Amino acid sequence: MTKKQRRILIAVLLLAGFAALEFPGILFVCWRIRPFIFGLPFLYGYVLCGWVYMCCVLFYAWKTGWGKHPFRRR
Repeated sequence: MTKKQRRILIAVLLLAGFAALEFPGILFVCWRIRPFIFGLPFLYGYVLCGWVYMCCVLFYAWKTGWGKHPFRRR
């Protein structure tokens, strides 16, 4: 994967993560308690999954120097 492709991938992953965390449609189901994710009410589980996703993407971006280097160096 080239530098440009890695940088575009990081940008797309970050935008997708922010869009998912700030999705206004979540407000339609925020008052429901019945659906559970990892034993937590839906909204808490959804936000927790979003934070884990964003932490993984930011770790990948940091490890690659924001797309300048490959993830694993030889």
